[in-house]
Amino acid sequence: MLMRKRRRDGFALICVLWVTAMLTLLVIGFGRRAALERRAAWYALDHTQAMMMARGAVERGIVELSNRAVLLLMLPEEHRGGTHVGEMWAQSLNLYEQDYFEQRELFIGDEVSYVITDEERYININKAAREVLEEIPSLKRPAIRRIIARRSSEEHSEEEKTPFNAIEEVRYLRGVSEDDWFGTKKAPGLRNLLTVWPDDGRINVNTAPPEVLECIPNLSSSDITLILNYRAGEDGLLYSRDDLGFTNMEDLSNKTGIVGTSRESLDKYCKCTSSYFRITGIATRRSGRIRAVCSAVVSLARGPSVILEWQEKTLGS
Repeated sequence: MLMRKRRRDGFALICVLWVTAMLTLLVIGFGRRAALERRAAWYALDHTQAMMMARGAVERGIVELSNRAVLLLMLPEEHRGGTHVGEMWAQSLNLYEQDYFEQRELFIGDEVSYVITDEERYININKAAREVLEEIPSLKRPAIRRIIARRSSEEHSEEEKTPFNAIEEVRYLRGVSEDDWFGTKKAPGLRNLLTVWPDDGRINVNTAPPEVLECIPNLSSSDITLILNYRAGEDGLLYSRDDLGFTNMEDLSNKTGIVGTSRESLDKYCKCTSSYFRITGIATRRSGRIRAVCSAVVSLARGPSVILEWQEKTLGS
């Protein structure tokens, strides 16, 4: 009898220990799951906050461009021309440093900023003249033929023409290699030369990078040097706060001495004023481990700013 009782007591003890172990495992599992869910919730909140701040940075950039448009209307007509990177719109602004946010201690190590770039400093793949496309080192003749055929009324009716909606479409044309797209030491990549904006296809000579100016027919290297030297301002550095710009082509000739065939090419393919801009808003959380990027293309061609394109994404975990 005593042995049986001891066996029953031992069996009961084992059952209790087994149940206790199972309950402990369940409690630990639920605890870990709750911790993971809490962590995921915090990260989701951080992602949402970062994206909202990136959107806000883009909106702040739109306000900057709208203010510029209003100020231009207040100037005499002869002083309204000339869009260049020495203006306020081209200066990157960190909203965190401008006291836009309360409880700044929550954002230590993070940033909220926007950058505005001129889309008309590039070559418009939909509108550029064939002779301009032929000057692009990374664009081979087979690819040029396909581009012209895709947008030509000789090949398609107005309804059938298929303009490029994004420059990334060029990357996948037959005849365009990875080196053509990304560039090499000998030639710049197409992704740094092309745009799908604006409507007229002219290049802003005030903001165009040197590699784009080199694609303008009949413009010599000495002409390009004269243009860039004037644009660079006193510090001799391009894309800095003291950059200068030309009001119009007559102003360009007066300040650089460029005349003749070169001036005719500038009149034909270039301009000095832009209306299409890309605003990129960037926001981070958790000291940069989470990053949100929001981008918009804005047109000021017909008065108040009009958003033509909007993209956003988050990075990090």
